[in-house]
Amino acid sequence: MHVSFGADMLNKKNKVMKYLYLMLLSLLVYPAYSQDSYNIEPSVLECMYDCEQEGMKDSYIMRAGNTTSQFFSVSQYRTDSLLNTSEATLEIATNEFFESIDKEKPTNEPEICSTIYRERLYLYNTLGKLKLYSNYADARNCYEDTLISQKWNISADSAKVILGYTCHYATTMFHGRLWKVWYTENIPMSLGPWKLNGLPGLILKATADDGFITFTATRISTENIPYVRFINFGKYKYYNMTRERFLKYKNRPRTIPYANKVLPAKPYIEKE
Repeated sequence: MHVSFGADMLNKKNKVMKYLYLMLLSLLVYPAYSQDSYNIEPSVLECMYDCEQEGMKDSYIMRAGNTTSQFFSVSQYRTDSLLNTSEATLEIATNEFFESIDKEKPTNEPEICSTIYRERLYLYNTLGKLKLYSNYADARNCYEDTLISQKWNISADSAKVILGYTCHYATTMFHGRLWKVWYTENIPMSLGPWKLNGLPGLILKATADDGFITFTATRISTENIPYVRFINFGKYKYYNMTRERFLKYKNRPRTIPYANKVLPAKPYIEKE
């Protein structure tokens, strides 16, 4: 009887926890199920990248039009969409969350995220600016900055084939990290993953600081591509700040309320 009573209480506790979590999600996605997104321009190219970081992995999409490009996490896009579309999709996201908690995974299996997975980046090439939108711990911030074309050291005699494209090697220092990339002149688009640009062709592989983070192209599409689109599921308001202030925010220790714990900041993709 004692064992049965304990199991029953545990089951009830789990149900209560799930109910409370559902209520919390409903508050976080207010106003409920609304979207405030719009098309910017037709896309001419889309490149998907696998991202690897210590203990983490993710996939990203770089989608480009003639004047604007966007870069975002595939997994975070799906989560944001599910949380803000309907009650049915909200339930899907909730069930997936609890399944991920209950599921025992190997200790060496990487987590689906990265240092920038909750950020959406837009490069406005003709205007010479970029804008970044960030959502960490339900704090929604954004900043606008000058679009910098990096100064690259190109090894013209280098060669490597990625996705069937002949690529050349180049390096640059950017915001405190050494980037080593492979780009192809067969796709004469001066773009790549994240903020990287300025080469005479699309970047298909990029690594910062010998493995801090690596992006590798896995698919390139030029037909039937969705629009370059501003994404704001939920009509959220973002707090404007400078890039410098954003870096201070990202690099500050995290305090866990009611637990007397302070967690050190995780290394960010930009050091300066």
